[in-house]
Amino acid sequence: MMVQKNQAGSQLPINDCQHVQLGGQAYYDERKYFLFAPDAPAPHRVPRFRWQGVAQQMTDGTFDFVAKPRIKAQSQLIKKLPHGRVSHTKDGAVQLTLKVFGYEGVNINEALAVEALAAAEAVKEYQLKR
Repeated sequence: MMVQKNQAGSQLPINDCQHVQLGGQAYYDERKYFLFAPDAPAPHRVPRFRWQGVAQQMTDGTFDFVAKPRIKAQSQLIKKLPHGRVSHTKDGAVQLTLKVFGYEGVNINEALAVEALAAAEAVKEYQLKR
């Protein structure tokens, strides 16, 4: 349920979702750092969250943020590998992902070949079980 606080601080329901209007100061700089400090901070007034999303600041100073929905994994893990994974995707494909950094001090060609072979064997076992 949407709730808006009136000047007395009580909540008013609006459109079936939680809405709290806060007044305060916003700070930003050229590093794209943004901070909002409410005029009257109070514990538990709003739920705490950390989320990825899209922030937009207009030239007049208007700022908004829309959180990206969390997307449930669209694939089933077949086997975790030292440098990646092999999965069965929602659309019926088999996907192999490997990522090896040069600073790891391993022979990248050999690591890719060994892990690709392990992935192929895991896919064979996976297909036999189905």
